[in-house]
Amino acid sequence: MLADWIQLLLTNFGCTMFFLAILFMFIHRFIVRAKVSEFEIVYRWLALFAVGFTGIYTAYFHIVMPEVAAATIGWQPSPFQFEVGIADFTIGVLAILSFNASFGFRLATVIGVTCWLWGDALGHINQMIKFGNFAPGNAGSWFWMDVLMPLVLLICIAKLKRSAVIR
Repeated sequence: MLADWIQLLLTNFGCTMFFLAILFMFIHRFIVRAKVSEFEIVYRWLALFAVGFTGIYTAYFHIVMPEVAAATIGWQPSPFQFEVGIADFTIGVLAILSFNASFGFRLATVIGVTCWLWGDALGHINQMIKFGNFAPGNAGSWFWMDVLMPLVLLICIAKLKRSAVIR
């Protein structure tokens, strides 16, 4: 029973990190009560958990366990998974570093995350339409996080721009 829950959380790690970010948003807003805007709180915790830690997690699987990553997505193992893992790692590190960074750094991070994840989403759609690939790693929560995260981060960065001084 517990093993099933752990497997569910890990196979939907991006979604798990999204909900963990929401938990930290509530803690930050209602317990810490720091004097920052709601969009600042949302940005920080989504960047850290839903993009940052998820990027590191997916990088690990694409680099260290490419057969497992490929099977989850419905792919055949490929040497290109190393490159995918490095890209995931890069996005993850940028997102983590943007937690408390300048507006310009955050803007660049959001642009990179948006290009990467929406590009992934288009690839998933292509796989679904052309090849009927509805594997959990292609059409499940991973696909929806690829669509949702950039959208939320774009909204946050637009709202944060109002109070930022671009250097």
